[in-house]
Amino acid sequence: MKLKNKTILITGGSGGIGKIIAKKLAKDGNKLILVARKKNELKKIVNKLGNNHQYVVCDLSKAKSINKLITKLSKTLNKLDILFNVAGIGIYKNLENLTDKEWTQSLATNVTAPYRLIKGLLPLLKKSSKPLVVNIGSGAGTVGMKGRSAYVASKFALRGLSLTLSEEYKDQNLAFILITLGSILNSFGPLSLEEKIKLKKKGKAYFAPEWVVNKIIKITESKNPKKEYVLYPT
Repeated sequence: MKLKNKTILITGGSGGIGKIIAKKLAKDGNKLILVARKKNELKKIVNKLGNNHQYVVCDLSKAKSINKLITKLSKTLNKLDILFNVAGIGIYKNLENLTDKEWTQSLATNVTAPYRLIKGLLPLLKKSSKPLVVNIGSGAGTVGMKGRSAYVASKFALRGLSLTLSEEYKDQNLAFILITLGSILNSFGPLSLEEKIKLKKKGKAYFAPEWVVNKIIKITESKNPKKEYVLYPT
């Protein structure tokens, strides 16, 4: 089922795989709303995508900013067909070096923001004929990793939230998909893109960002999607 004439919100739309998802879906009559903190980046992207799309600047780590976003969309949209929760941050520190602020920021961005967006946008989602929430998870949400307590905890929580809501709404025409991803060849994570490229040359497996996005879109277009997909590079 090709995505056509859909109203789609993408968090993290100013960079990484969120930006690539936006480029892939900015056609076929779709209306995109890109959400991120970087106004200049968002403006550049939306200008390139065309007049049918818009952006909203939002700090997803702050409830006040999210509430403003929800209020604005509730006034301007008739419905929301798909919510992509892509935005995330990675803070990679041992417990003893981790600050309370970093812990709070990790949880706020990676799991509390999706929770607030899903809950706040439910009325718009329910107006769609086939509403869908796509949560981008991580392999870090399935296994403990040293030096990554804040990130791992946040991704475990997102996984639990997505799987639980999938059960909670399975009889209400609202689907939730969790896409658990392995390492991607980009700048996100404890290693720089340059460091990853060096490791790749030595045999380390990484996903190409374009491949990942094509897979995400294919999953999103599934007629009867599963509640969780796990993708690891080989």
